[in-house]
Parts: sequence; structure tokens; C-alpha cells
Amino acid sequence: MQRHPSRRRTSGRSAGTGERNDATVYGMYSWSRKLGQAIAGGLVGWALGWIGYQSGGVEQNQSVLDGIYTLGTLVPALLLVSLLALVFWYPLTKKRVDENAAILEERHAASAASASEQA
Repeated sequence: MQRHPSRRRTSGRSAGTGERNDATVYGMYSWSRKLGQAIAGGLVGWALGWIGYQSGGVEQNQSVLDGIYTLGTLVPALLLVSLLALVFWYPLTKKRVDENAAILEERHAASAASASEQA
């Protein structure tokens, strides 16, 4: 059984350079996750302030409660609809993935050929 070009085993090394970049990739992943969590926390604080939330155990009025309900239901629903529109606008089928893999393989081969000519 032949493997898909994007799923070849490289023993943890980059096929092009032979270098291992596991720590760099993990570090960037970890940093981006922390950044996303910080931004999300800031946005939640801003959104609660925007709807008039009062901290310190104060009883919230009905408009604040409605705002919290909207933030928890309507905003995620709007984000979901926009992401679904993106998925339908750019469907990622097996055929498209195979075409993209072939294009990348051609580019890699052309890059390797030009690098060997320059050497």
C-alpha cells in the first residue's frame, strides 16, 4: 500500500532540510494557545463591561442578564454560521487535498532541482 505524499514518515526530521524542529513547533503552538487564551479572556471582560455587568456581588438588572444570554448564545451562533459559510465557500474534499499535495510535490521537486543546479 502506497502512502499519501503528505503522510510519509520522516523519522521526526524535515524532508527538505533533515533538521528536527519539534521543539520550535511545539513552542509556537504553546505560545499561540496562550495568546489566544489571553485575548479570549480580555474580550470576555470587555464584553461584560460593555453590557453593563457590575462585579462584587451586585444584583444584575435584566438588561445585563439578557446581554449575558446573548453573549452565550447569539454570538457563538453567528460565529458558527460564518465558519460554515467559509467551509462551503472553500470545500476541502479528498480530490482537492490530492491536487494540493500534487502541486506542493511539483514545487518541492522544482525547488530541489533549482537548488542542485545552483550548487
